[in-house]
Amino acid sequence: MVSGKPSQVKIFKSRKNFNLFLVFSCLTLVFLGKIDLVAVRNIKSFFSDFLAPVTYAFNKPVKEIAGVLEDVKSASSLRDENIRLKSELRRIKVLNSKIASQELELFELRELLKVLPKNKNNIVTGRAITAPGGIFANTVLINAGKDYGIKIGQPAISSYGFVGYVVNVGLKTSRVLLTIDINSMIPIYLTESNWPAVAQGQNGDLLIIKFLSSDAKPIDGEVVETSGHGGRLPPGINVGKIFKSFSGTYFVRPAVDFHRLTYISIITNQIQNTTVLDGFQGFAPLQKPVKLPVLKGLDSSGTRKIERIED
Repeated sequence: MVSGKPSQVKIFKSRKNFNLFLVFSCLTLVFLGKIDLVAVRNIKSFFSDFLAPVTYAFNKPVKEIAGVLEDVKSASSLRDENIRLKSELRRIKVLNSKIASQELELFELRELLKVLPKNKNNIVTGRAITAPGGIFANTVLINAGKDYGIKIGQPAISSYGFVGYVVNVGLKTSRVLLTIDINSMIPIYLTESNWPAVAQGQNGDLLIIKFLSSDAKPIDGEVVETSGHGGRLPPGINVGKIFKSFSGTYFVRPAVDFHRLTYISIITNQIQNTTVLDGFQGFAPLQKPVKLPVLKGLDSSGTRKIERIED
């Protein structure tokens, strides 16, 4: 009886043939891989030459796109770097401004120590909290008052020289009348020509010289210091320098730039004349009229004076 299923012999033969084919194919591939045939090299070269332009054509836009993406990334990183550098630059500018301000303050305080008179003095240093000048008087306000022992009439100095003197004192603040004010009169001493005088403000940049001897010959550019006459101010504080105008008139140019005052020191232990300070208001008193000598029989205008003698 014939069955519909393949026999075991046929299945075995087919598997055997398939295995032999696989072995033959493997051996053939191994053989072909070992040998170096001219034809194989030519085929490889042909395919390489054929595919090279195609590969280049595909690679070029890919490279361009990659370059664009790299540029975008670089631009983004550069933008972030630029923002960071700007922030760092702003921070450095702020630090530089702070350092410059601190250096200026340190320099001014150091110079202030050099300006002090040689005698031992107690000083109180305050910051100028108002701009100099005013409607009726050239004054400046500092943040130190009676709580630091400041009194009316005490001299005020800066790192460059004499500033003025105290005219009003509160508990926490004091007002200083500047030397350029018309009400300010300072006993001065010309250090080179050796002549005393008085410098008076005129609400301008220069001080006029009063009560200078007619024999005096000031030197243009010579240093002017406080003379200490009258005991109101200590001697030896720099006031300014002599300035000769085109008309030949001599003035005193203050050493202090009153528009750039930062720190002002008050000399608090200066010995004052109490009788003068009792009615002191910070303004120079009016000069008393001088009686001119006249000849007998003539009045001050030179007119002959007729006297009647009554019996």
